Amino acid sequence: MRRIGAGAHLHRYHRAVHSPVFFGPVGPDPVNRFDSPDGSYKILYAARSIETAFGETFVRTPAIPYILSTTIDGRVRSELVTTRALRLYPLVDAGVSAHGLSFTDVHGDAYARTWEISGHIHETTSADGILYTSRFDNQRCVALFERASDAIRLSALSAVPISPSEAERLAAHFGKDYVAP
Repeated sequence: MRRIGAGAHLHRYHRAVHSPVFFGPVGPDPVNRFDSPDGSYKILYAARSIETAFGETFVRTPAIPYILSTTIDGRVRSELVTTRALRLYPLVDAGVSAHGLSFTDVHGDAYARTWEISGHIHETTSADGILYTSRFDNQRCVALFERASDAIRLSALSAVPISPSEAERLAAHFGKDYVAP
């Protein structure tokens, strides 16, 4: 297990209609990278940096050279703080091969294997979630199981609208243009 200590800040961009502390997906079917394969638990995704959170949320198709303002509309930015140390199962470094995975599996957009691994980790360990690497900037992200809901709280930065200047700056970080109508 890897640990992130109490008092650490986690960043996320999320739909404005959802709470900053939202464990999803909404329905029973998996949607995102480490969602429960059978809907038996929910996941909250966050990143260690604001840039990584932006990339994981908005740089979904790297070949597209721009990020449309309409993609950002309806989303907000929040920051969470850990209230205790998080115990995270590492799917970083050589840890991916322990499950017969490669970084192609972990970073790809075909999620059947990562759903299966998430289910195995949730069922067989007491981990609070999964530590993984962003496919966009090689920085760390977390997929927290809902059983770790007591380990996070909102910071003062909660559900803040994303300004065009913030979107432009962060899009440029990934070599993208921010395009407003």
